[in-house]
Amino acid sequence: MLPHCKEKREIHARYKSYEVRLYTSINDAEQEWSTHCPTDEYWEAEYHKALEDAPPGGLHPLYVTVWKEDEWIGLAYFQYKRINLSSSIKSDEETGGLLSRVKGAALSLLDMYTLVLGNMLVTGKYGCHFSKQFPLEDRSDMVLWLTDWVSGWLQKKGIKIGPVLIKDFNYGQRFHFAESKKVTEFCVQPNMILTIPEEWKRVEDYQEALKSKARIRYRRARNMVGDLTSRSLQADELMAYADEMHRQYRNIAENAGFNLFILDRDYFYQLKVKMKEGILIKGYFNQEGRLVGFFTVLKNYDHLDAHFLGYELDVNKEKQLYLNMLFDMIEEGIKQKVKKIFMSRTAVEIKSSVGAKAVDVYCYLFHRKSIYNRLVPELVKRLYKPEEWVPRNPFRDQEGG
Repeated sequence: MLPHCKEKREIHARYKSYEVRLYTSINDAEQEWSTHCPTDEYWEAEYHKALEDAPPGGLHPLYVTVWKEDEWIGLAYFQYKRINLSSSIKSDEETGGLLSRVKGAALSLLDMYTLVLGNMLVTGKYGCHFSKQFPLEDRSDMVLWLTDWVSGWLQKKGIKIGPVLIKDFNYGQRFHFAESKKVTEFCVQPNMILTIPEEWKRVEDYQEALKSKARIRYRRARNMVGDLTSRSLQADELMAYADEMHRQYRNIAENAGFNLFILDRDYFYQLKVKMKEGILIKGYFNQEGRLVGFFTVLKNYDHLDAHFLGYELDVNKEKQLYLNMLFDMIEEGIKQKVKKIFMSRTAVEIKSSVGAKAVDVYCYLFHRKSIYNRLVPELVKRLYKPEEWVPRNPFRDQEGG
């Protein structure tokens, strides 16, 4: 039955025979959301509470539930934020000329509020989830109607949406929008996924599966760690180390070619408070007891999700800290008996070198003003320059690499 929500702050609309409800906080949407969300930690209420308690600057969530009479049909998760791409993209050496001016004009189209159907902080299909009873052929139209309705509601609040981004979908989940809608589909960096065979019971099994050269590389990297120690960080430590962790995280985020947000200083603390043992935040310390790096992984039912990390740049260079973090994630995955480790879509070649395989991820972008959509393909090229990399295969019993 349709939940009774008279005490909740909600906005209603109708689309064809469907009732749509919008909420501005997970606390208001929680009853409906928790009943129908997928079995995935990044969909669940506790994660969203942590994100709301420590949001990246200017990032706002919206939660939508869709019903047909008394039957649940779907969920949609939106984020909106004012984005200035001139500061989000690292500058290159190309200046002057017609091409540069065209790119500048395209970038200016996103120097405004952007609506995202999905989660900017994680890789994966976190924008929409539909009931099996909702016809596949109707989903593309519903998604576009929802983006239009949410944009219109925001405009009444004085927030004018320009671009709309719909993210992230694997090949089998792709939408098929009518050509007349002028929606640009594009591929971003692939999600890197390591599959853990059932016969791996300890990290030594991973080592034994490696080719000779890969095994030598593994041992060399492990030896380079030297006198560094590591341990799981608890909530009180995350509060104490918040400044160091935020600075180390920014070492990585601000050197990325494309960056839409900076995490809040208290983000990791809030994750630990809300998700407790469901999240591992591992810190690395030098002989003096100073924190020199950390990584975050979330136990997501039958797999691990790699999340944000940070480190001192000089320590990473000297100790191969990032590579050792990947090996520690693999060891943690084996220990927790998960089937896969989702390593996300940065540093794809080094992740390939430890055994992760690339899975293509598709997104969709359009502008609310149709006249600007002719510039969207150029804008996409500017935003998502494909990284040139060589797939590696470190394992003895697989072809290639």
